[in-house]
Amino acid sequence: MIITKTLKLSLIAMAMITSANAQSSIDGDDLPPAKPGQCFTKAFFPAKYTTTTERVLASEPSEKVRVIPAKYGWTTEKIKVSDGTEKVITIPATYKSVPQKILIAEATEKIIPVPAKYRTVSKRILVSQGTERLIKSPVQYKTVKQKVQTAPARTEWKKTKCEDRGCNQSEVVCLVEIPPTYKTVTKRVVAKPASTRKVTTPPVYKTVQIKEIVTPPTTRSVPIPAKYKTVMKRVVATPAKTRTVKTPAVYTTVKIKKLIQPASEKRQSIPATYKTVTKKKKIAEGYAKWEQIVCKSSITRTTIRKVQEALQAAGYYKGPIDGVWGSSSRSATRAYQKAKGLPVAGLSVATMQSLGIY
Repeated sequence: MIITKTLKLSLIAMAMITSANAQSSIDGDDLPPAKPGQCFTKAFFPAKYTTTTERVLASEPSEKVRVIPAKYGWTTEKIKVSDGTEKVITIPATYKSVPQKILIAEATEKIIPVPAKYRTVSKRILVSQGTERLIKSPVQYKTVKQKVQTAPARTEWKKTKCEDRGCNQSEVVCLVEIPPTYKTVTKRVVAKPASTRKVTTPPVYKTVQIKEIVTPPTTRSVPIPAKYKTVMKRVVATPAKTRTVKTPAVYTTVKIKKLIQPASEKRQSIPATYKTVTKKKKIAEGYAKWEQIVCKSSITRTTIRKVQEALQAAGYYKGPIDGVWGSSSRSATRAYQKAKGLPVAGLSVATMQSLGIY
């Protein structure tokens, strides 16, 4: 009995000495007050972030060009193809007899018509005016890439192993710099705006033959001497004369295509388009804090099974209830702690209390 009591006292003394040595080996004066048999680890509380969205330009404003073609109409035009003709008709003289026995015919003249002279010439006439139309050149785009920051540079605490100091989590953390992250956004910009160019066709002409008068018709006179007899005298009642007969000019109707409304263009503005980019912004720095955990000597298979059953009931553990502290159990515990806002520190006392085991 005395030996047994002495052995128990020795074990308690060794535990106190071990606890004192372990606490003296940890650097830092922020350790909480502890009792024998309690274990603590430095739990890291990660930085807090918020997600923001930013509206960025995806494509610049441009213009859409619609070409309105020219309008034409057909008209008829009367064109002279011949000046007409002229001819002289001779009206002979009329005579009467008088009872004079000396002069039977006075001297007179004979008029001989000389016809007009004509020539045929070629004349170039307009049958269709020139046309014009606008050809549209569509807007041309190019794609450029823009680098957008999605998360700024930050620092995080990283844990190290606890080196068998009576706990199952890390006691040392390091502040590590995390570089910023970026996202490449593709943007469509205008390389060449829409435009139009005018294409014209020349006017159309037609060559027609026209008969033109060169010299008008004339007459020439042939004199007739007087005749004398001792009979009845024949005298001129009405002298001979001429009469000019004209034929009208000749016209033809030609169908001509004329421009009614010239070609034009109508421009329609195309507004710019935007896209939303999600960015991650830090709102609180991460920090480390000592948290009480279940000592390794107290973690039995029965305790682990209770933890597995409680995590399974909470919907976080999917593995078997075997009392083995494996990767499935550790992952389920970390997920439960993050969801409940608990420190991620293995089997901490706060986690066990939240699960209803303590």
